[in-house]
Amino acid sequence: MSIQLDDTRGLSGHAVPSSGVATTALPPRILHVVESLGGGVLTSVLAMVDATPDLDHHLAIWPQRSHAATGDDLAAFTSVRILPTRPVRAVRALGDLVRVVRPDQVHAHSSYAGLLTRIVDLGVDVVYSPHCFAFERRDVDSVGHAAVRSVERALVRRTSVLVACSPHEASLARDLGHRHVVVVPNRTLDEPEVRARFSPALRVATVGRIGPQKDWRYLLSVKQYLEGVLGCRVSWEWFGGGDDAAEQTLRDHGVAVAGWRSRLEVMQRLSGAQVYVHTAAWEGAPLSIIEAAALGLPIAARRIDTLASLGVPGLASTAADLAARILDLHDPALWAAEQQRSLRFAAEGSPDLQRERLHSAYRVALSDFALR
Repeated sequence: MSIQLDDTRGLSGHAVPSSGVATTALPPRILHVVESLGGGVLTSVLAMVDATPDLDHHLAIWPQRSHAATGDDLAAFTSVRILPTRPVRAVRALGDLVRVVRPDQVHAHSSYAGLLTRIVDLGVDVVYSPHCFAFERRDVDSVGHAAVRSVERALVRRTSVLVACSPHEASLARDLGHRHVVVVPNRTLDEPEVRARFSPALRVATVGRIGPQKDWRYLLSVKQYLEGVLGCRVSWEWFGGGDDAAEQTLRDHGVAVAGWRSRLEVMQRLSGAQVYVHTAAWEGAPLSIIEAAALGLPIAARRIDTLASLGVPGLASTAADLAARILDLHDPALWAAEQQRSLRFAAEGSPDLQRERLHSAYRVALSDFALR
């Protein structure tokens, strides 16, 4: 996509003629920076863009992840640019892009993009959405946690507003020293046209990258307890891909691995399931849960602080408890009640709420930058 911009634009979103008097108001310009076209982050960004059509949105992609693309249309962005993969070149390219686009704010999404946009002064305020702080990872030791936390704390001074996706993330941000924190809840980008239906032959599904975060081993523990202790067999399917050995282990234990699919195809296939299982060891505000809930799928999710703070229904503290919940969902009356819980949870996120919170975040960022 080509960039067609008015070079006489001022910080406040106005065209400024040579006389210095603002005349025609132009929409504030936001440059979003993401590290992947896969996973839920891009869908989260697209929902934010959809909720704020009064803003002029641009996208820069710093390709760092191996997720497959979601298949989402990027036409909502005025311009889209791919940054070089190497960090030094990416920083330079981002600086050049900022000078061309002249955004009112840069909105960084996830840890890598947050580092890229704040490691140098871009001359524009940075709004930062961690989508789960990297120090919440459970696959690194305490030294790694401390190092990542130190980096995040050092970058607080280069962050105008921290946009949290959950109350838990907001609390962590304040502990780091962020003064301006706004919770912007995730939501589904599209209203599903279908709804899950009960079947006594339960199909259980999950979505995500097959790796440490989504904790595929924990899912196998749930499956083994359900079968070996509770004597119940259901069909299992994982939408996503990842480590080849992990994929094969899942298949060897009776879990179908669908591989990476477009978001809309995943939603369509999820609508044929009866239970959505989520066993992640750490999370932001996973869109996969929200989308499954919007389809009317009862949720069986591992209890972690983030999901508890979001009020996700169907949380269980152990693999045995998750297995018991799946067994209980063979009861059609309970299944129907849990479907309604899921639908109510999904409805809590709305475009109006996102618009209100994002406008608040961007206004605070502009005011903070103007005072420097």
